[in-house]
Amino acid sequence: MRTHRLLLAAALAATLGASACSSGPGPDADPANPVSIDVTVSAAAEIYSIPWLVAQQQGLFEEHGVIVENIVPGKGGSATMRTLLDGNIPIGEVSYPSIVQADAGGSELRIVGGGTQGPYPMNFYALASNSSIQSIDDVRRWAYTRPNSASDALTRLLPSLAGADAGRIERVSTGGIGEGLALLEAGSVDIALIPSIVAEQRPDDFRLIVSSPDYLERFLQSTITTTKDYAASNPGVVRAINAGYTEAVESIRTDPDAAARIYAAYTGFDVPAALAVVERASSVGTWGGGFDPAAIESAQAGVEASGSDRDPDFCTLFDPDFLPEGAASDIPGDCA
Repeated sequence: MRTHRLLLAAALAATLGASACSSGPGPDADPANPVSIDVTVSAAAEIYSIPWLVAQQQGLFEEHGVIVENIVPGKGGSATMRTLLDGNIPIGEVSYPSIVQADAGGSELRIVGGGTQGPYPMNFYALASNSSIQSIDDVRRWAYTRPNSASDALTRLLPSLAGADAGRIERVSTGGIGEGLALLEAGSVDIALIPSIVAEQRPDDFRLIVSSPDYLERFLQSTITTTKDYAASNPGVVRAINAGYTEAVESIRTDPDAAARIYAAYTGFDVPAALAVVERASSVGTWGGGFDPAAIESAQAGVEASGSDRDPDFCTLFDPDFLPEGAASDIPGDCA
């Protein structure tokens, strides 16, 4: 299997005092003189990177006054947040559970845009050669990436939704998707999260055991997030990032071939496998620039399944002021 670069999104959030909603760039994001930034995004070999890559390569961020120079890899969950904080990266895509654990009240963080809002491609595979694992009821050692990641939340939530005996399952934190694959191939775990494009290219090596979309229609895996202070001082950059991302989602829908070529070039996978992943993700509404209440609520259920006592303030944590015109802005609860 080829070596893949990992891409991860992490970031922290926007201020309530930021300027009012606008679909155009703010004074700090000028298309005539674009500002350059880096972002951080989840698992580059996976689908999280695709809208960012498309917007970057097709100049969609730049049209709104921002040049995204580097998409910096993270390793999931709180590790992605550390990538953002330690690397002085102002904005990116970070897992919802890690945001809640870090700042449930929204004192420092704001979720300013959508992101990966469906459960695809959170699929867990066994080795095809392991005939003892045929269903979720056979699983005893279940790998996830890192604490406070989307995969962490799902390994807690899915056994209950599937009617399996969670008490018989040992959950194993691997540190990342690649590490989980290594443990799976070594026989140290029964099932692990396998990147969809790897499964596409190696169909004889793995058997799908648990597919999250079988149990969840919507699930907020990760969000576009930034720090309160950054959004206050750079509202136009935040709006430009949201606008470019949202336009990239539409570009992927209308021209999946172009998106697949960009994705394939970035990961080193072949174009047909990349196209299969792009089309499948787009067909089930995996990405979105706005807010999806059903996705938020199911993600919060995953946080609660972990036993977390963090009670998020949706009305503060989610800030719709930076969404593009026409993007969905509904938030669970009475946030008028």
